[in-house]
Amino acid sequence: MKKILPFLLFSLISIQAQVIDAVAIDVEGEAITTLEIQAVQQKMNMSKQAAVEALIQDRLEKSALKKANIEISHEEIQAKVQSIASAKGMSQAQMKNVLAQKGLTWESYIKQLTMEIKKEHFFREYIAKSVTPPSEAELKLYYETHKEKFSSAPLQMSLVLYLAPTVEKIKEAIANPMRPVEGVQKKNILANSNEMSPQLLELIQKTAVNSFTPPVNTGKGIISYFVKSKGQQQGGFEAVKNSVANMWMQEQRIQAGQDFFNKLKSNANIRVIRL
Repeated sequence: MKKILPFLLFSLISIQAQVIDAVAIDVEGEAITTLEIQAVQQKMNMSKQAAVEALIQDRLEKSALKKANIEISHEEIQAKVQSIASAKGMSQAQMKNVLAQKGLTWESYIKQLTMEIKKEHFFREYIAKSVTPPSEAELKLYYETHKEKFSSAPLQMSLVLYLAPTVEKIKEAIANPMRPVEGVQKKNILANSNEMSPQLLELIQKTAVNSFTPPVNTGKGIISYFVKSKGQQQGGFEAVKNSVANMWMQEQRIQAGQDFFNKLKSNANIRVIRL
């Protein structure tokens, strides 16, 4: 009996190991393993059911992308990388170093980024088109029922955009704002703070009136803003109309995306093996 026990123990351990890393769900021929479910639970702090639903949607997305056969050019990927780097105030080389410090390879990052771009294309082509722009009445009703979301009135800002081909040219223009500099374009802008990207708004807020923002490389040129004024706060529907429209569209697109994948799920071949 003593000779049999170690063998039985080894068998039990082997079986347990197999179960831990076994296929839990099959979604259209794509496997979801028990380890994946556990990993998503821990990383995203989700319940088991929520992790399962997230992984099923991931497999449905990949299946839909594969069927759509969306191709992404090298140029589009590079443009996206440059856009992300500029928004973070980094060069591509600096981005690579940051990723390496986090234990991520550049190849895996590009692969992930390519998948995200494909999802954006798929969303625009197959989902976003189902959302029709709201009427004025719909926007006003949305504003009236969600006023707490628009309690912070926007600021009207007066800016001058300077666009130059090089850092040297933008610095020359900043040093001599009243004198035309060859190759440097200037444009007067009136904008609401709620229409700006969070990065640009933060940049403007940190810059004093009658001063220039630090130069930013956009990938298509070097820009700097001269802050003429940060304006006055305005209230009411008209002052936040763009924000209302953006939030309405965002909610409608999220719902449209969820409806689309719910439909995919209802028609998909999903086989639960073990949970």
